[in-house]
Amino acid sequence: MAEIMIDAKSIVKDFKITKGLFLGKENLRAVDGVSLQVSQGEVLAIVGESGCGKTTLARILLGLLQPDSGSIELCGSKIDQIPRLKLAKTVQPIFQDPYSSLNPRKTIGSIITLPMRVQGEKESTEWTKRAFKTMDLVGLPSRMFNQYPNQLSGGQRQRVAIARALINKPKIVICDEPTSALDVSVQSQILNLLNDLREELNLTYVLISHNLAVVEHMATRVAVMYFGEKVEESETDKLFSNPQHNYTKTLLSSILPPDPRQRSKEN
Repeated sequence: MAEIMIDAKSIVKDFKITKGLFLGKENLRAVDGVSLQVSQGEVLAIVGESGCGKTTLARILLGLLQPDSGSIELCGSKIDQIPRLKLAKTVQPIFQDPYSSLNPRKTIGSIITLPMRVQGEKESTEWTKRAFKTMDLVGLPSRMFNQYPNQLSGGQRQRVAIARALINKPKIVICDEPTSALDVSVQSQILNLLNDLREELNLTYVLISHNLAVVEHMATRVAVMYFGEKVEESETDKLFSNPQHNYTKTLLSSILPPDPRQRSKEN
């Protein structure tokens, strides 16, 4: 039986929002009692419309936000008991916008080796060797080591972000809309790269997305969120062929068929 990499139970997260100048604040529940289990090698997709709480949940799984209640274990250890540096080696994010997630004043080599610097490793030729190896793994030529992000295309920048996430060999990767800022022609390349890396490195993914075509291509299981709650969870094929919750049915019905003639028939 595969090892449980993420075990989240009854996660709740509230935010205080201002109602108006003299009206005080009210409570907004962003995540409402969500439980998830992700086994080694799985790709769990979390889907739902904007504002449903999926990105908040992702930040909680990364340790960037503290839940108000509930518990999370990563690789068998409670997340609040894992030292910060060890947590950063266990789980890493890939953000959606490679144009804003990379420091434009740093070289590609400096960006990719930053996690090693943060971990307190002494700079050496091993850094460069590991960086070149990781760049090769994600399909970046070594000549880009001394270039800057503005000299790269969007797809190449996202490959840099992936290399940075993988340089310290994490076990879990949280992919928050990893292709939404990219051209359609580049999206499939990045998705195929992520799939190949998962198999080669035995990674576990949590994929945050509103793009159901991406989810169907990548995910092994899907959890559907609606107003902070998980309303359905199932294996990908089963959920797409036989959704149970009304919201899931509505979500799936919003997908346009790729054949325009089929669309006209349905309309």
